[in-house]
Amino acid sequence: MTQNTQLILDMIDLVAEERIAELYVSEPAFGVRIRRRAGSVDSAPPPGSAAPPGMPASEPQAAAAAPTSQTVAAPLAGAFYRASSPGGEPLAREGGWAAAGAPLCVIEAMKMLTEVAAPQAGTIVRVLCEDGQMVEQGQALFILEPGEADHVS
Repeated sequence: MTQNTQLILDMIDLVAEERIAELYVSEPAFGVRIRRRAGSVDSAPPPGSAAPPGMPASEPQAAAAAPTSQTVAAPLAGAFYRASSPGGEPLAREGGWAAAGAPLCVIEAMKMLTEVAAPQAGTIVRVLCEDGQMVEQGQALFILEPGEADHVS
């Protein structure tokens, strides 16, 4: 099995496990878009749920299937590290909040460290790679749920 085939199979599993409506990864040689079928069991609203006020009863499935999670992909191939220095604290943790532009991890390639930043503010739903793992360009590293931080006054 080629590395690209394995990447595609991993993406399909990710879409199924994380209930992502659509995932797109672009590489210099190819692009892959994976969409969840609109009629799949996972995209249906829970039994007994009603349409939000002002929405016809026939449209709650469309609202439930709207994508909310975003994947953060590796900008280059290299070694994935959760901390900016050996033995340091992870830059991002599952369940933690990240500001737009905040570093989530570093990727080492050819003795150079490249920070991967959050494309927008949100909660880190899942870290998809292990510390020290080799990653490919375009490989999903994090799942980010866009939104503002919950501030306590």
